[in-house]
Amino acid sequence: MEYGRRYAIMQKGVQPEYLMPVKFLGGNTEFEGFTPRESIRIKMSGGGMNFVHGGISLQEMVVPVIEYHYLRNDSMEYKRNKQKYDTKPVTVNLLSTNRKISNMIFSLNFYQKDAVSANREAAIYQVYFTDENSKQISDVQKIIADKTSDNGAERTFRCQFNLKSLKYSNTAAYYLVIADEQGLQMPQREPFQIDIAFAVDEFDFFN
Repeated sequence: MEYGRRYAIMQKGVQPEYLMPVKFLGGNTEFEGFTPRESIRIKMSGGGMNFVHGGISLQEMVVPVIEYHYLRNDSMEYKRNKQKYDTKPVTVNLLSTNRKISNMIFSLNFYQKDAVSANREAAIYQVYFTDENSKQISDVQKIIADKTSDNGAERTFRCQFNLKSLKYSNTAAYYLVIADEQGLQMPQREPFQIDIAFAVDEFDFFN
């Protein structure tokens, strides 16, 4: 017979009234565990107030079991549920509807489409503006898309941009670029119009 501070183990078939049986996982072993019933305290040997407390908590009775099931990429189950099993970075989209810029300094809102979860991992995006030749015309803002909330309102970001002091044409094509920092996804490009009357001094001191 063995006594511990929170348990007693003895030969199968022996069951003192003050102990409650607790079977091990599967219940097919030669021994069963016992725990003190209700609020009974069992005095332990040694100096001081040494007792085994009564009752048993959920944490002491439940053993977590992880069931792992391997799926081959070419299996039918994987192909049918590829979206469910594949782990992908979350995506970020432009939330602001206005596609016209009329100030050198302005802000835009962005939205993390999915919450970070079992098969959706966090990602970092660089956001900036380019001209039609892919030349950068603004500073670069960083979005750390790591929101886990199911509430879409809590997965929004606001970024402030500063355009470079250049000549802008209201008929030219400009683009907002949303690029994942690791290069795992194709960059998103959103067309914009820039209509700023005096982006550059008439004497062109900036060039």
